[in-house]
Amino acid sequence: MTTQQPQPSNDAPVASTDITGPVLPDAKIGRESFGLVLLSFGALGGLGALGALHWVAGLSAALTGLCASGIVVRRSSKQRWQQDAGAMVAFAAYAGQTALLFYLLQPLGWLAVSVLGVAAGLWLSSDEGA
Repeated sequence: MTTQQPQPSNDAPVASTDITGPVLPDAKIGRESFGLVLLSFGALGGLGALGALHWVAGLSAALTGLCASGIVVRRSSKQRWQQDAGAMVAFAAYAGQTALLFYLLQPLGWLAVSVLGVAAGLWLSSDEGA
């Protein structure tokens, strides 16, 4: 059985709807804000749990997350300064990860340097780099 919703008049603002009914813009902003708070606490809890297991695991996860977010910002931004900021965050996080791996075990550090070389070679040899 379906229920019909009343049609808005032409001069009334149209609100988006979800499963519970119409959503006002203030409710949407509040829900998104609450979602970001939950996301932040969840990520912090995950990093804390990994850090409780071993400090290298927590730091490595944090640096990997920073590197990934820098890459996402770099690819999705339109303005040049945002692209540069994303590239700097990704580079700094990868440099920190590489330094951590050199500190932990030297062959792992060289593996990180080799992976960077492979990634740069793939990027240069693809059509997307041009």
